[in-house]
Amino acid sequence: MEAAAARPLQVAAIGVCAETGFWDSLRRLKLDVLGTDDSPIPITGYYTPRQYEKIASLFRICPESILPPSANSFGDRNNCPVPGTLLNTNNMRGFQNLDRALILRAEAKKILHDISSGNVEENPSLLLRFLVISFADLKNWKVYYNVAFPSLVFDSKITLLSLKFASSALSQEEVTSLSKAFIEWRKSSETTVVPFFLINITQDSTATVRHLKDWKACQGNGQKLLFGFYDHGNRGFPGWALRNYIAFVSLRCKIEKVQFFCYREKRGHPDLQQSLIGEASFLAPHGWDAPDYVPEAIGWEGETIGKEYKEMKPKEIDLSSINPASQDEEKQLMHLKLMGWRHFAVNLDKLSSARCLLLGAGTLGCEVARLLMTWGVRKLTVVDNGCVSMSDLVKQSLYTDKDCGVPRVTAIVPHLKERCSAVEVEGIQMEIPILGHNISASNAASVLDDCKRLQTLVDSNDVVFLLNETRESMWLPTLLCADKNKIAIAALLKYDSYLVMRHGAGPGIKGGGMDEVIAQIENLSTEDALGRQRLGCCFCSDIASLVNSEYTGTLDQHSTVISPGLTSVASGKAVELFARMLHHPDEIHAPGDIAGTDTEHQLGLLPHQMQGSLSKCVLSTVLCNSSSNCIACSNAVLSEYRRRGFYFVMQAINCPTHLKELTNISDLKKPFACSKISASIPVNLEKLSSARCLLLGAGTLGCDVARILMTTISLTMVEHTFQDCGVRKITIVDSGRVVVSNLARQSLYTSDDRDSPKASAILGHLKERCPSVIAEGIKMEIPMPGHPVSPNEAASVLEECKRLQELVASHDAIFLLTDTRESRWLPTLLCANENKIAITAALGYDSYLVMRHGAGPGTSRGNPDGDAAADKLSAEDALGRQRLGCYFCNDVVAPVDSVSNRTLDQQCTVTRPGLASIASGRAADLFTRLLHHPDGIHAQGEIAGTNSEGPLGLLPHQIRGSLSQYNLLTLLGYSSSNCTACSNAVLSEYQRRGMDFVMQVINEPTYLEDLTGITDLMKSAAYSQVEWIDEADDDEIDML
Repeated sequence: MEAAAARPLQVAAIGVCAETGFWDSLRRLKLDVLGTDDSPIPITGYYTPRQYEKIASLFRICPESILPPSANSFGDRNNCPVPGTLLNTNNMRGFQNLDRALILRAEAKKILHDISSGNVEENPSLLLRFLVISFADLKNWKVYYNVAFPSLVFDSKITLLSLKFASSALSQEEVTSLSKAFIEWRKSSETTVVPFFLINITQDSTATVRHLKDWKACQGNGQKLLFGFYDHGNRGFPGWALRNYIAFVSLRCKIEKVQFFCYREKRGHPDLQQSLIGEASFLAPHGWDAPDYVPEAIGWEGETIGKEYKEMKPKEIDLSSINPASQDEEKQLMHLKLMGWRHFAVNLDKLSSARCLLLGAGTLGCEVARLLMTWGVRKLTVVDNGCVSMSDLVKQSLYTDKDCGVPRVTAIVPHLKERCSAVEVEGIQMEIPILGHNISASNAASVLDDCKRLQTLVDSNDVVFLLNETRESMWLPTLLCADKNKIAIAALLKYDSYLVMRHGAGPGIKGGGMDEVIAQIENLSTEDALGRQRLGCCFCSDIASLVNSEYTGTLDQHSTVISPGLTSVASGKAVELFARMLHHPDEIHAPGDIAGTDTEHQLGLLPHQMQGSLSKCVLSTVLCNSSSNCIACSNAVLSEYRRRGFYFVMQAINCPTHLKELTNISDLKKPFACSKISASIPVNLEKLSSARCLLLGAGTLGCDVARILMTTISLTMVEHTFQDCGVRKITIVDSGRVVVSNLARQSLYTSDDRDSPKASAILGHLKERCPSVIAEGIKMEIPMPGHPVSPNEAASVLEECKRLQELVASHDAIFLLTDTRESRWLPTLLCANENKIAITAALGYDSYLVMRHGAGPGTSRGNPDGDAAADKLSAEDALGRQRLGCYFCNDVVAPVDSVSNRTLDQQCTVTRPGLASIASGRAADLFTRLLHHPDGIHAQGEIAGTNSEGPLGLLPHQIRGSLSQYNLLTLLGYSSSNCTACSNAVLSEYQRRGMDFVMQVINEPTYLEDLTGITDLMKSAAYSQVEWIDEADDDEIDML
């Protein structure tokens, strides 16, 4: 290379190799540790001199980079650690809105400070400080990013005076000596990772490589001094690192001309044939020494010096190919990890290792098994003795028509695996020996074997769910759980009432020095092993099950005839009780909490019993201690069982009065109170089957609601015969596709539906469960306020508005089950205008809202001025009653985009897994009651605790429930004159302008605030110094 005339310094940009493993490490860090924290993260990159003659070295960002330099011991001759900063935003909009120029200047200021303070001399790699900005799209397993190497910009250009290859710029003796010096420098583990250094060449051609901090000692001694650095490039000009190096020389050495050395290697050896020696001049920068000075900077990848800045396109990396075998499981567990971002850090290890035994694979068993998988349970054993029948399909959520005639425990296994491939599930077909069922001599041996097998199953599992259809079939499992001190959770259903409870711990042993074996039989304490009063089991306050209910009851009594939404409510509560109990430090020994008391635990209260009624809209938490007369868990029974074993069990089965004598029972106590089912439930079968239901949303809520609607009073008792009835006309609207993370949570989909549109996938599953259903799926987006429409999109969005208008007009009831608040606005407006039944279900993290919208306005009479549309609408409905409010009536702001600026846990369905089942059951039940009310949509709202004359019970306006506080509220709210969806002002404007009005709102949602008077109301409130609480920001009911 020949020396050239003076020219502006040109440097080679640094290429970056950001390894997939780094981004996967970031993904895990974000999901498991950082959560919503978007603070800067210190990271480490790895720099190296050029190694191959024609290939520039790349700056590496690898899995180890996620550790800061102080905690990172990784580093060698080809991996010089360099400190960096990672800014990972919480959403794509945040990434796009980053002020890249400002961020770069802030990083450049850090470099300037490191130079001025002398930090660079102790740690020269600070001159190569780098910056990464990113958005880790955890939901779609993608990362978007840009990388920068901030470089200080001088006031004037840096001039390159000369540039030669080192071999031609130095004498042969100097080349030989310098090569040896570099070999020694690179051999030492302490110096090989230092990318900036000094080269000192004496008059006798002896070269040494020295630390940068020795620069003062090397000046003015008449020796040749070169400022050296590792050069990554392979071209005939220096690498990017030289720019900040010159800034260091200018500021610290106070010189305006420097000789530099660009060190390159060839296959691990010094390559002085390609290394460069050059000289550059520059003017001292002005103002850099001021403490608040923020320098200009360049350095983004792809940015060209001196050219006008253009918006950078982010780089994109797809992580979907990483660990495909375990990726499905990670996706399914993501919602549990997201719970920890704001609410509660779920113990996934404890959940995944918990061995759960489900006794019963029917209506409750299917729901509980699926919800347990949603909670992260991966070890299930299911026991049942029945076969799938046609009448089971709409009630029992996992089975399809192909399973008819197949044992439930055989059918349930593949259906669970279809939803979660990681689950280990075993189905065991056996009959649980039942109290009061006399055993013949020929069956004694097999019944005894069943008793022993059940004992083994209880021993080998951690949690037992009692989901049997008869109460007396729970006796033996209850006894075995108390004996082995196993967690037991029972769920009992009776038409429209339920009981969900956890059994208390088994008894401890009294002191007294007795032999332990004998003490386990004869010296049982009334307290548990922790010295606490034992909680009762499901028999402690109900011993009426000493008889065989199957043989004494009528058909409706010994069949599972229940209000269909009840199963979902009870199953959700049973699984939530399990999860709460498993996370309590005392687990089975935990005391029982009562609703209304305070708790510091993030999962809320841990009750003993929950009793609820759909018809009365009540929920009670009950505390009941173990009874000394209990036929299942009392000391007398446990002592007898431990003494005599299964001989005692066989005797109790054949002669349950033996238990009465053993426990000194004098009178039978009243069992769990519930609504009594009449011989004929007043259900209008024709009204149900002909009702046309439109479901907006086919996700977690949509799947459950659709299935329950088909079940609505399915298998209804009419003159002691079962009739198949329920909703048979369903239209489902959704724009999404089935993804792996949906499978356990969204009850109808399986692995075969992956990447299929939900609106089409759901149809086949509804037909599998109810061939008579007429179902239609429509894939479409619901237009939303706050989501502006470009001119190119306007026509298609307008068509979707019109299509939704037609759908609402052609249906009788609309269920608003969508993911976002703003997506409910247009359906709410259309329902109010068409006077259609509208049911909304909305979920928070651990709370829900289920409500029916009020009727639309009637028309004012005797209005002298009929020209003004607003004057035609009445403040009352068509029956002259005050209108009930809609979902938006309590809002003081217009609905806007609630997704783009939110974090992932707010965008996704991050709720406690049992919550959707509870809300779905409530929504379907509310619809049934409303449909059977003589006034229909005009029915007045009722409050729990009041008497209702309706045969199906209370008909509330709003139902709000909380899993953490175990409260259930029925609320009544009237239509607001300022409502952005159902007020007369909005309806009048819609009737006057039609879809032009809707399109304006979509693009300018704040227009609604002006139209409805909210703007003036807020100004008045501000003037009066009134603090408004915006319910639109309340995550308790806002986020799906």
